[in-house]
Amino acid sequence: MQAIENFWSIPVSELRDRLGTGTEGLSEKDASERLRDQQKNTKVQGYWHKVLFLFFSQFKSPLVLILAFAAGLAMLLGEYSNSTIILIILLLTGLLSYIQERNAGKALEKLKALVRNKVMVRREGKVKEILADEVVQGDIIILDAGDIIPADSMVLEEKDLHVNEAVLTGESFPSEKMPGHSPANTPITKIKNAVFKGTNVVSGSATVMAVHTNQYAVLGKIASSISKQPPETSFEKGIRKFGFLLMRVAISIALLILVVNILLKKPVIDSMLFTLALAVGMTPELLPAIITITLSMGAKRMAAKKVIVKKLAAIQNLGEMDILCSDKTGTLTEGTVKVHGAKGYDGAENNKVLQYAYLNACFETGFSNPIDEALKDTKGMDIREFSKVDEIPYDFIRKRLSIVTKTEGKSIMITKGAVMNVLQCCTNIEVNNSAKDISQFKEDIWRQFTMLSKQGLRTIAVAYKDMNEKEIVKKEDEAGMTFLGFVTLFDPPKKDIYESLKDLRDTGIRLKMISGDNRLVVKHLAETIGINNTEIVTGSDLLKISEDALPLKADQVDVFAEIEPMQKERIIKALQKGGHAVGFLGDGINDAGAIKMADVGISVDSAADIAKEVADFVLLDKSIDVIREGVVEGRKTFMNTLKYIFVNTSANFGNMVSMAIVSLILPFLPLLASQVLLNNFLSDIPALTIGSDNVDKEAVEKPRRWNIQYIQRFMVVFGLQSSLFDFATFLLLLHYFHADVVTFRTGWFTESLITQTLILLIIRTRLHLWESRPGKWLLLAALIIFSITVILPYLPFSGYFELYPLRHSLLIGILLIAGLYLVMAEVIKKWVLKEIK
Repeated sequence: MQAIENFWSIPVSELRDRLGTGTEGLSEKDASERLRDQQKNTKVQGYWHKVLFLFFSQFKSPLVLILAFAAGLAMLLGEYSNSTIILIILLLTGLLSYIQERNAGKALEKLKALVRNKVMVRREGKVKEILADEVVQGDIIILDAGDIIPADSMVLEEKDLHVNEAVLTGESFPSEKMPGHSPANTPITKIKNAVFKGTNVVSGSATVMAVHTNQYAVLGKIASSISKQPPETSFEKGIRKFGFLLMRVAISIALLILVVNILLKKPVIDSMLFTLALAVGMTPELLPAIITITLSMGAKRMAAKKVIVKKLAAIQNLGEMDILCSDKTGTLTEGTVKVHGAKGYDGAENNKVLQYAYLNACFETGFSNPIDEALKDTKGMDIREFSKVDEIPYDFIRKRLSIVTKTEGKSIMITKGAVMNVLQCCTNIEVNNSAKDISQFKEDIWRQFTMLSKQGLRTIAVAYKDMNEKEIVKKEDEAGMTFLGFVTLFDPPKKDIYESLKDLRDTGIRLKMISGDNRLVVKHLAETIGINNTEIVTGSDLLKISEDALPLKADQVDVFAEIEPMQKERIIKALQKGGHAVGFLGDGINDAGAIKMADVGISVDSAADIAKEVADFVLLDKSIDVIREGVVEGRKTFMNTLKYIFVNTSANFGNMVSMAIVSLILPFLPLLASQVLLNNFLSDIPALTIGSDNVDKEAVEKPRRWNIQYIQRFMVVFGLQSSLFDFATFLLLLHYFHADVVTFRTGWFTESLITQTLILLIIRTRLHLWESRPGKWLLLAALIIFSITVILPYLPFSGYFELYPLRHSLLIGILLIAGLYLVMAEVIKKWVLKEIK
């Protein structure tokens, strides 16, 4: 693919020649060859580069790197046995984590492929739909409102084209585009004859020619020079802070133990390896992998529930969500808009209104919408005598759309849209086939509009104007029009919506309806579907509410009507300020800002490209029930992630602290570094299956939030309990069995690994152990590791780890202590877990 610098300064004819593109577009053969070359030449990470990067990222913990360096240094000093085992265990831990994380990444990519953006192109004179990432240099692209632009392109034709270039310029106000010429040194913000990859069409339509699709695109150059990470979720912040807390504690304890052991004249190399291994054991080094695996498993389960996850970290936010904001169409209603009738200002049926609305819908070329689709389904209409002349596309400021059509040499502009916005263009009204001044009829128009709206009918207005021979029109021509009448449409509530909303409330989520429709239609629907709080705040009401007062008002009100796109963002921001985790479900171009601002951005697979692009989740079925099921899966994922943290902060951390303390008392190191790491490695294996564990029903009934204070309290209580039983084991080994060094290490290794493995089965649920069934893989992994722990000292290769067979009476004593430990954990967990938020 050739780079064409400053292509906006090159005449279109010359650019066509350089790209080899005719007016009919590329041939399929040429496009296929270009796509193959483009994929070959695109600067993306090679397979092995990705593999190696992911593998080595498993060893990025500073403690792991220091331990590996220390083990290597020990080998140079002649300590081959322990050092080799340490390095092998570190390698195996990293490999296990890598395999799981790689599989999780592959699964996520497959899910994302289900909602890839598409675009219309002209090839061999025919317009066809292709995947956006299959656009090649020289393609002729047809753009409509809502499309994300797939390539830096030259504008060939346009109609009122406005593009949001905030991703490039930071400017949120749309930029108008048109064919023409821009000097080579024109700043990006001033270029009018080109559109750029990654920006999106706000309104209008255009035909453009692709010039740069990948690394030569302006967005590609920006992306390669800066690395912009998405903002952290509250869960990610909590995890990061918690990880650093444990690491600081681990390093402090390790340094203290190292200094004391050296002062006690214990072997320096062994002491150094031991304290470093101890520090590694105290830190949740598998936490990133566990989170990725757990989230990926949650994403797969959510996909089965028709919820496609685009951003893994957002699953945690979904579990926290306690307010869902949504429009009504397709979510609360069937989404099958039907034409109910066409009436004049006086309420009489008027077929001319329906015919003109039908013409407008058939000839408009903007983004598809339910109203136009409903009008196109009207039976008995014949438009063969009409031809399209021009169009003024819909936008969210005018809230109307105009087309110019010609029949029998006569041109007519037909406008349809929101009643108030159409009336702004009208000076006359048609009464008995003659035009009259509209001023004396406005009261009748509003009375009829109010009556229709109270019936729950969505009502749009239709007007027209004779255009003589004028064939090119602008927005300024929408004036001096004649009001014709109303088209009424009806979208019935979903049959099971009452039960769905009740189920949503039962999961601790409140629904807030935010609609652009008029207050009367919205109020009728709210009452029909059982929203008890039918106080309505309108867009004009919002303008009068201060920023300080809005959080309380937004919390109190469940129905918003006549809301402008920017006001949706203001409502969400106010709810967030009030301490809520807010979700927003939208599918239109004007919803993109609100979707992006919400804690949980949700769209649907039939939505505008820009809405899907900024969403965290994409629904394959626009339904409250689907969202609720997704929320439950999000909460399951949150709870399963906490289980690993619980284990790491209870048995693991407690055992490591006990080991640190006793190392100051004993004349020998309580465990060798290789034994500490082997213990840590084996205890992490069941943790890798946590993502598939069952979650109690009561644990997902309410929103769940990260609570660092609770985690710290859990760590203290269960850590102390773990240490208590560790010291009981020490007494058993030293004072009852008078264990030597080898027996002491083997006995303690066995007890600590058994308790670390089986404690997960206890603290994974608030219920009694026998009342909650663990996942089959977790149970299997725990039983396997328990069995390995018991028989490991008796295996031929156990000598490499300096583990040797224990007397049966000692093994029975250790098993009894482990059993008592689990019984006590079962008792105290009720007290600790009941306060989880």
